[in-house]
Amino acid sequence: MSALPAAYLVLCLVVAAVLLLWLRWPGIARAEVVWGMAALLPLLCALAVALQQTLPGA
Repeated sequence: MSALPAAYLVLCLVVAAVLLLWLRWPGIARAEVVWGMAALLPLLCALAVALQQTLPGA
């Protein structure tokens, strides 16, 4: 696995962990931020998979 897809995968996991933390305690983050993180999550996962399939040597 090359460094760029791995970095996006780690970023995806961090976003998921933060989102779960914010959803566990309501009121800790604004609704717009939670919606933005939830929208960013599938995009990061798709980007990590696409980079892994297209980069040579991945």
